[in-house]
Amino acid sequence: MKYLNILEARLGRKATREEIEAFTVMWSEHCGYSHTKGYIRQLPKVGTGGNAGVVPLDDYHFLAFKVESHNHPSAIEPFNGAATGVGGIIRDVLAMGARPTAILDSLHMDKLIDGIIEGISDYGNSIGVPTVGGELRISDFYKHNPLVNVMAVGVGKNEHLIPSKATKPGQVIVIFGGATGRDGIHGASFASEDLTGEKATKLSIQVGDPFAEKLLIEAFLEMVEKGLVEGAQDLGAGGVLSATSELVARSGLGAVVHLERVPLREPDMLPIEILISESQERMAVVTSPEKAEEVLKIAKKHLLFGAVVAEVTDTGRYVVKYHDQIIMDVPAKLLEDSPEEPIHDYTPSPFRKFRWIRFKDVDAHNVFERYDYMVGTDTILPPGFGPAVMRVKGSIGYSLAIHSRADIGVQDPYWGAYITVLEAIRKTLSVGAKPVAITDGINYADPDIEPLGLAAQMKGLKDACEQFNVPVASGNASLYNTYKRKGIPPTLVVGMVGKVENLNIPKPTKGPVYAVGYPDFSIERERKLQEEIVRLVKNGHFVLSMHDYSRITTFKTALAKLGLNLRIQIPRTEPVHQLIIVLGEPKTNLPARKIGFCY
Repeated sequence: MKYLNILEARLGRKATREEIEAFTVMWSEHCGYSHTKGYIRQLPKVGTGGNAGVVPLDDYHFLAFKVESHNHPSAIEPFNGAATGVGGIIRDVLAMGARPTAILDSLHMDKLIDGIIEGISDYGNSIGVPTVGGELRISDFYKHNPLVNVMAVGVGKNEHLIPSKATKPGQVIVIFGGATGRDGIHGASFASEDLTGEKATKLSIQVGDPFAEKLLIEAFLEMVEKGLVEGAQDLGAGGVLSATSELVARSGLGAVVHLERVPLREPDMLPIEILISESQERMAVVTSPEKAEEVLKIAKKHLLFGAVVAEVTDTGRYVVKYHDQIIMDVPAKLLEDSPEEPIHDYTPSPFRKFRWIRFKDVDAHNVFERYDYMVGTDTILPPGFGPAVMRVKGSIGYSLAIHSRADIGVQDPYWGAYITVLEAIRKTLSVGAKPVAITDGINYADPDIEPLGLAAQMKGLKDACEQFNVPVASGNASLYNTYKRKGIPPTLVVGMVGKVENLNIPKPTKGPVYAVGYPDFSIERERKLQEEIVRLVKNGHFVLSMHDYSRITTFKTALAKLGLNLRIQIPRTEPVHQLIIVLGEPKTNLPARKIGFCY
């Protein structure tokens, strides 16, 4: 009701039913970021904004990457919820003009949910994008609220970088891909409420078609290669409404949208249903009228539907028509300008001793072996050994890591976020990569009940990124992860990309194994530890950086697949420590002790 009053005050009149439906979507937390926009503005940022974060890789290529959550859909319908999470984040990367090259997942659940694993596997394998890494956290914290965070990365040529906006009046917007149905209606607003809320039904869940996505990828990249794409947006949360309004609002422009032109698979849909449906495998392309025909030819060649759905105007108005009937006429900027909730200053407590809250020790091979991590033949370091390392043929490489510390976050949200960033940096350094930037997945319970926990989490993220010079390129916020008002722990997921100049990275070999570093934590020692990791890797040592060395089953299995065995005395550490495991005889000024052998 509060947001309705704000809407009607800004409109200067009563809102129509269709406007209420539209603004419910656009001003939902999932689309509008009401509770987090203020915090996000404070983060150290880098790169080109838009559908995904963009950072330079070398003189010719850029990396596009982002993490996205599909928590609520995966709780209600695990297979399609997880599958369409993969599809959506792939299109975010694609929309920047990059070919998707890798997927990672961060899964938090109380037990292995086969539907979620199969959804990710089925979609990723079918579209030919390797799933190269991730994390699996099994805990009762997530009994009713599994967290499914998916990170996608793509590589593009600098001349093919696509803006996420229209640029001038007279352009047109083509929507192409799959036909539009009723699936996913109000999916965005459903993602912003308690799982027992009225929208928590399978009707809110999108249904994926990975083979259509594969055709979409190839069609879009052909359009980019031919210089036909002047702006792009994927159709995810909010569907036609979100994609078309955001494309023009970002430039202070307007649009006239013709809903009767949208290709449908259910012919009796109401205009508002066409506008806000979240049917998958669709993209919006901004182009000139003279290029639109070629865009539609390419879509048709790839067996996809397509139509010129909107014209870009200089009015600043977002006008939606169905035949000759005007469904909605509002300022385009208003759709994007969701109300902001107040943010809170937070002063962290000094670092303290934390207690161990251990996740179940599982062999992640049971999960990632269902994924194809070698498709494309660019995976240098496979899952199980730390961050993935990928190559760009004829160029350099890049590393990918995804990490979280909810076990610390539940005790102190600030330090949980802070330590997550530091450990992601260590992991990245351990494969010979230089950290470039992160994408953050903010997973939280109810900010209306516990606003300071969110403030603490965001402050921890900000402080760690600033102090260790790793900026934020993109991100996602998933709030209201609650069931019957009981929420998840503050769970910040950090996806980190690094630059790998030398692809001849150290691999595990036979020999002694050492624990190097400290079993506890001191901020003053952190830079020295990071510098030591860099030096050890340059000297040819394989370095393993983990937060809990008592949960090492996955690493042992990975070694066994290389014909190696590990026999070590597990080092005892605090829950937050500065200890790494080094294979070989390290020459180091840090404390080191021999703990066993790799043979």
